[in-house]
Amino acid sequence: MMIGSASSLDSVPKQSFADIARLAAELCRTAHAVVCLNEADQVRASACYSRNTEGARLAGALCAPAPVSEGVHVVPDLQQDPQFSHSPLTAAVRARFSATVPLRTAQGAVLGWLCVLDPEPRPDGLTVDQQACLASLGRQAVTLVELGQAVQRNKAQEILQARILDSATDYAIIAMDRNGRVTRWNTGAERILGWHEDEMLGDPAHVFFTPEDRAAGRPEIEMALALRDGRASDERWHLRKGGERFWASGEMMPLTAEDGTQLGFLKIVRDRTQQQNDAAVLHDSEMRFRSLVEVSPQVVWFGDAAGNLTYCNPTWCAYTGLTPAASSGDGWASAIHPDHRERVLGVWRHAVATGGHYEVEIPLRRASDGQYRWFLARGKPVRNAAGALESWIGIALDIHERRSAEQRFQALTELSPAIIWFGNPDGSLSYLNDRWYEYTGQTPSEALPLGWSTVIHPDDLSGLLQSWEEARSRETLYDTEARLRRHDGTYRWFLIRAEPQRDEAGKIFGWLGSNSDIHDRKHAEEALQKAQDKLRLAIAATDIGIFDYDLITGDLGWDARVCALFGLSPDAPISYDVFLSGLHPDDRDWVDRAVQAALDPASGGMYDIAYRTIGLSDGVERWIAAQGQVIFERGRAVRFIGTARDISDVKRAEEHQRLLAGELQHRIKNTLAMVQAIANQTLRGATDLDEAREAFAGRLISLGRAHDILTQASWTAAPIIEVIEGALCVHRHASVPRIRTTGPDVQLAAKPALSLALALHELATNAAKYGALSNESGFVELRWNVVHEGAAPRFCLTWSEHGGPPILSEPTRRGFGSRLIARSFTSEMGGAVSLTYAPTGLVCRIEAPLASMQEQKAMAAA
Repeated sequence: MMIGSASSLDSVPKQSFADIARLAAELCRTAHAVVCLNEADQVRASACYSRNTEGARLAGALCAPAPVSEGVHVVPDLQQDPQFSHSPLTAAVRARFSATVPLRTAQGAVLGWLCVLDPEPRPDGLTVDQQACLASLGRQAVTLVELGQAVQRNKAQEILQARILDSATDYAIIAMDRNGRVTRWNTGAERILGWHEDEMLGDPAHVFFTPEDRAAGRPEIEMALALRDGRASDERWHLRKGGERFWASGEMMPLTAEDGTQLGFLKIVRDRTQQQNDAAVLHDSEMRFRSLVEVSPQVVWFGDAAGNLTYCNPTWCAYTGLTPAASSGDGWASAIHPDHRERVLGVWRHAVATGGHYEVEIPLRRASDGQYRWFLARGKPVRNAAGALESWIGIALDIHERRSAEQRFQALTELSPAIIWFGNPDGSLSYLNDRWYEYTGQTPSEALPLGWSTVIHPDDLSGLLQSWEEARSRETLYDTEARLRRHDGTYRWFLIRAEPQRDEAGKIFGWLGSNSDIHDRKHAEEALQKAQDKLRLAIAATDIGIFDYDLITGDLGWDARVCALFGLSPDAPISYDVFLSGLHPDDRDWVDRAVQAALDPASGGMYDIAYRTIGLSDGVERWIAAQGQVIFERGRAVRFIGTARDISDVKRAEEHQRLLAGELQHRIKNTLAMVQAIANQTLRGATDLDEAREAFAGRLISLGRAHDILTQASWTAAPIIEVIEGALCVHRHASVPRIRTTGPDVQLAAKPALSLALALHELATNAAKYGALSNESGFVELRWNVVHEGAAPRFCLTWSEHGGPPILSEPTRRGFGSRLIARSFTSEMGGAVSLTYAPTGLVCRIEAPLASMQEQKAMAAA
């Protein structure tokens, strides 16, 4: 059977190598034959033949190195030859005999070898004929390999050529046979012409010629010219697949074999539509330009690089009467006024020598009447791509009227009392009238073009220059103020203004300005500003707001202070309706009537009222005092100006003073009533006048101290510590504390504070006379706290005496102190008082609702 393996020579049929292997095995009468070829630096079996199935193991097997001999290398018994005894190829079929011929090229390169194998050793080897046939088959294998390599090289060359053709996408490259039928159509042909290659192969190429060219036999003419001259070039219209015409340049060449036999034609087409269109546009532009030049009402001229005039349009000839020939070279200068001829020619020669722009004003003679008119001549050099000057182009504009106007302008400015100046677009000055030189003492050479800035006050110069640059960049009115130095060294204020001057196209060609002396007005304004600043400071110091009501337009203006009085932001919209809506509802009607009354001429226009506002955004009530004056013109109210200030603090102070006066009156009455009660109770049960006087005085002193404490707290609330200290201070001794107090800080209302102070005074007085403070060892514990139990917290105070004379029995008669304590804390405070006369000392317990001890309404009962 035959077995073939993959080979790098894909272009050679593998059956060819398999046939060689079979012929070799048959001729040499061996069981196996194999063709081994070099592949990727290794030698493998490429084609095999075997008479049995063992040959399948030969396919792709590695082969031993080729023998170095030139002819057939025979090994009768492989087991006896150490070089081949372990070869993978011989081991694959357990061969004992082999005969090998190398596949050597004419250049000596070994491509592989042809080998026959047999499982039986052959001492006699091969016959001479068999060796010759085996060598012939080896040469045939070499021929097949070289043929495959040549085919591969040809394919690679064809692929490269195809890629080159397809990469030329800007060109349509078309190959044709001798009859003009397409054999090759590159990517550029597809892009330019629209047909794909598979659409065109085998069809005539003349399909992309126009119908009129096909009818005229143009494709056949081009082929004939190509055969005759070697190439045929043309530029003409062609067709795309969609029928669209395009301008193209084409070239056709014959294709010939090496022996000169004609194979066909090669046609190359390039799309030149854009170039054709550009050329047409350029031609049209040149025609339009020439037409414009010919009909232009202005003089248009051309010159060569050397400065010789080469062309003047008909306007020049009609105005000067010079023919084109008479105007060439320097002949045009004969039309210039003799007094200006050399000046103008000098400017022109300088421009030609330097290659710069040319601009000059020229008086030219008019041929019709011999009069001279002023023209502005301008020229511009024309350079090539390399920057070399090739020619000149220029115009001459009639500026006679403008120049006359400038002369009239100069005459007027010389008579003007103000400083008049003219600025160039770049910011420099080109003209200043005589007033400038008279004022500053400068000369024209000192002032122009930029020397004028030296007379500006140093403090004003930077701001003036900045505003000047800003006006030029914005192309708007220039308006500023600055101080200018006079020839005597003093400075005066000037208003400096300038407007841009534009030509017919709207382009600025200069600035016309004036400087007006405003020194006296400036000082008046500064004085007014100082007065306004003083007024503003005075208003700020008094916190007064300003309102201004224009009665003609209805505009109402408020400053920030007035807005704040109505609870508005400074930028809030203001009107008379807003004013009325911001008033207290109770004041709105009568304030409106007061305003209307002030607007009556009979009233004199005076306005002085106080009213309440309700802040429109914050809801705060404020009292406002407003004063104003209405201004009348011809009996008609035209303006209402006034002030407004916040008098809420004054109103609150007045209200507080009124309340204090009433409270004082009430306090005096209550105090007198309490003194009267103390006096009655003290004297009613007194048996000794001195004792009564002492008790009465002590009670009044305690009452006075309690009043002092409440006065410091404005009769609102007093801390219990201060009340206790004030009531017991006369019974305390610095050396030994006899009255021990403990308890939290509790704020007491006025009435409970007075009652507690009198109660403690009574307890301390009795303790000093009869109880724990009557000897040297006794002491008093005074404790108080707030108990949070039940529905509402309660105030509890305990007076307990210790170490005094023992109490043997409860007193049979209640004194004034006991009655005072009981009445104050039971009927008036809603509390309870208990007195316990224990043998160890008196215990007094006072308990009352905390709310009754702290409510301010208790003041009314004091």
